[in-house]
Formats: sequence, structure tokens, C-alpha cells
Amino acid sequence: MRIKTIIFFSIFGLCICPSYAADIYDKFNEANMLILSEQFPKAKKILNEIHKKNPKNLQITNNLAYIEAKLGNIDGAIKILRDSISNDKHIDVIYKNLTNLYAFQANILYEEALSIKESNNEISLSLAQNLKTNNLKNINKNENNNKTMHKRKINPDDIKSFINKWADFWQNKNYKEYFNCYANNYYPKKFKSKDVWKSDRQEKIKNKKNIAIKISNIKIIGFNNKNILVQFTQAYNSDLFSDVVNKHTIMVFSNDSYRITGEYILK
Repeated sequence: MRIKTIIFFSIFGLCICPSYAADIYDKFNEANMLILSEQFPKAKKILNEIHKKNPKNLQITNNLAYIEAKLGNIDGAIKILRDSISNDKHIDVIYKNLTNLYAFQANILYEEALSIKESNNEISLSLAQNLKTNNLKNINKNENNNKTMHKRKINPDDIKSFINKWADFWQNKNYKEYFNCYANNYYPKKFKSKDVWKSDRQEKIKNKKNIAIKISNIKIIGFNNKNILVQFTQAYNSDLFSDVVNKHTIMVFSNDSYRITGEYILK
């Protein structure tokens, strides 16, 4: 089956030092012109050059992933986006870009991803444009913090324990501990706040007389300074409904404990 996946690379602000702003802005635009004329290797060379000076800039990162995907290197595009996941307001957008690439690669339709339609075997991408610049403050302090976080070792057993406890809290209707598994900044976009989501979630769980949840195949896909991407199989059974899904969960380590910041179901 031929598939077409639409991937939206959103526009983000750039944090760089003022002395480099004009030069990087011009080079970014030059790279975009080369991309639009399908001169991908030349564009990649320019973006890699400015990316070394601005490794945290998401516009540059997205366009590098754009190039890799256009060149057919889906694994490379996925790695670039996966490495860019960070605990900030853009994490959901970055993750959705990542899931679309996974969908193209593995022919899996994600619940949160755009629909896949039968068409020519190509990926249609939207390019980040209109580079914005501002001052990067406390860069040395942030770099030191990141180095410290890098030293923390991820223990697979701890993550497996956390996921299983989360499922136990859910099926036993232990609302306090269940909701405590989620970070403060977690809530699906269709809800106005986490409190609104919690009320809706508790009502749906409370209405089920019996709930049984079995977790299996827990696997750590990857992690960076702050975030851990975990995949597992979730078998759910209640009074009138049952299903088995594969799931991606984004977690952070905060206050000596793991917390969930995002959940995505693989269809």
C-alpha cells in the first residue's frame, strides 16, 4: 500500500546571541531557498553550520528533519525530532511531528497524527520560515544544568514499576495517586485546564463498575536531558468495553519521581 503522510513543521522562536543574529538569519533564509529549489545537500550544509551555534533552536532542527525526510532518510528525520523533544510548551507539536514520521516509517496511524491517505509514496512537508531572533540569557547556567541532568541514569526497572503502578491506581480507582502520576502541565488540548481534565477523567472512571488493565512490552524508545519516551501495550477491560492498544508515553523525572506529560495511542 502506498501512503502519504502530511507533516507540519511549526514555526518557533530562535534564541541566539545578537552578534550572530543577522548572519544566521541570512543563512537560514538562504537554506530555505535551496530547500524550495530541492538543493537539499547544500541546504543541509548551511543549516548544520548554524545549528552548531544554536543547537536548541527548533526552527533549524525542524528544517534539518525536513531535509532528511525529503532525502528519504526517515530514520535520520526521526532521530533529529526525537532528540529535540524538551519539557517546554512546544513538546506536543514536536512529538506530533515525530509520530507522523513514525507513521510513515512503520505504516501505523497514530490517534493524534493526521490521517494517512492512499496516494503517491511521498511525504508532504511544511517548512519553518520567518526566523525570529532574541537574546539568549544565562546560557552558561543552562548548559551546566543540562550537563548535570545528562549524568542521571535512566533505570528501566524504575520506569516499568512506574507504568505498572499507574495502571494499578487506574483500575483500583485510586484517584489521588493516579492523578499524581501526571505532571502539572499535562492535559489534553480539548480541555481548558488540568482540573477540567481531571474532573472528566474521574467521572469516566467512576462510572465503570469493574476495570482491569494489563501492561506489557514496556520499552524505552529514547530520552534526552529531561524527557523519556516509552512504548508499551495496554490491555483494557471494563463492564461493556475492552481493547488492546500500543501506547507512547512521554515522562519527566521531577521531585524524585516520574511524571507523565503526554500520552499518544498507536492505532
